[in-house]
Amino acid sequence: MISRHELKELASNMLQDAYYTSLYLNVDPRDNPKDEWLRHFKNLSREAMAKIPPDEREQVQSDIAKIERFLADRPDGMRRGLAIISCKRHDFWKVYHTALPFNNQLVIEHDPYIKPLAALCDLYQRYLVVVVGATKARLLITSLGEIEEITAIYKPKMPPDPGRDGSSGDMAELRARKAKEKVERLVHKDAVTSVERVLEDEGIKRILIGGTDKGRSRFKDALPPHIQERVVGEFTVDRYASDNEILDRLMPVMKQVEFDFERKALDELFDQSRKSVFGLSDVLTVLQQGNVHKMFVLSDVTTPGMVCTRCEALTPERDRNCPYCNGPMRRVPYMLDLAVQKAIAQGARVDMLDHAPRLAKAGGIAALLRY
Repeated sequence: MISRHELKELASNMLQDAYYTSLYLNVDPRDNPKDEWLRHFKNLSREAMAKIPPDEREQVQSDIAKIERFLADRPDGMRRGLAIISCKRHDFWKVYHTALPFNNQLVIEHDPYIKPLAALCDLYQRYLVVVVGATKARLLITSLGEIEEITAIYKPKMPPDPGRDGSSGDMAELRARKAKEKVERLVHKDAVTSVERVLEDEGIKRILIGGTDKGRSRFKDALPPHIQERVVGEFTVDRYASDNEILDRLMPVMKQVEFDFERKALDELFDQSRKSVFGLSDVLTVLQQGNVHKMFVLSDVTTPGMVCTRCEALTPERDRNCPYCNGPMRRVPYMLDLAVQKAIAQGARVDMLDHAPRLAKAGGIAALLRY
């Protein structure tokens, strides 16, 4: 599972003196009943190699051959998505198995192509999931389409108490209900303690709560205000549900949460015009200044641009030398990917959007400024 820290490390490998081969494949068995992903890779590699200058193909061919051997051996750990980034000259080799598939794509450039990984990290952020019941609470962490239980709290039911005089009926039912409520309060108390510890240890900012309607409501009432404000969604799920069943239930909730956050962020972007810039030229300028707090990029936009071979400045296409150091410029076909890499390397947040008409009209890229 790729982390944001590792994504930042990948982003630091920009504008090298050698080619990086970046492969993204859908290896879902349901879409590839006869390992068709290997055939897809061979077709992609032929198309990509044809675009490389003949005198530079030899260094790329070694990476293509290494990837093909790796795929032919059907590597362990394959799930639904596979990403490989390779550069033999720099002894660079990264493999990522993901629970979510990629669109098939092969990019050969002088830096790792990371936009699909960045989009995955942005859409499927880390959530703390709490599934609560009357006698048990489970804490799980989900990220990038995967889920893992980290702790569970269980309190056994208290035995029925018929009363000292052996009475039953309404009084017995009342005592049984109070005993049940006491157990639930104990579960909630221990669960809150565990939630606070996980939030602090893992740095997670968003919580999803699962269970019955009444169970979720009572648990939320037990949460202190500083934790309540981190609850961003709820879902109904049986207390005996498996991890995968829980994941299936919460995935639509997470997508809606991320969509709502994106709409809110875009509203902020367009409402605060004095702190926002739009379009490739202005965004690249503030990137050069290190003044990007948050960048917004349409996932399916591909735009060419220029990069300075001396100071690594990024600019739109131009027929002159670098405006910053007067160094020679080189054309690159994936300028938005380089912009994403530079923003991540500077510690800026990047939001990858699939559908944003206002952003599309603004050139498919915009940024909120630091100052």
